[in-house]
Amino acid sequence: MNSYDIEKIVRWAVDSDLQQFSEDAYGITGSAFDRMNQGDDYLSGKFQHMQANFISWVAGLSDKNRGRLARSITFKNEE
Repeated sequence: MNSYDIEKIVRWAVDSDLQQFSEDAYGITGSAFDRMNQGDDYLSGKFQHMQANFISWVAGLSDKNRGRLARSITFKNEE
């Protein structure tokens, strides 16, 4: 890991909105996102946890979700 990798992690955490967060970290997209985002605090609670305590939130991710997030951050906007 180098400073570029750290910058990508920070940029993702700062720039992601709830929909991007849900897709990158949990694989929730499209109509599944729409259904979960209506009256369900699960996603917004996870998003707030990520914003308030990133290390704690990442530590709580399953291996599958952590891998998905790593791939999303690593390969997003590759030029």
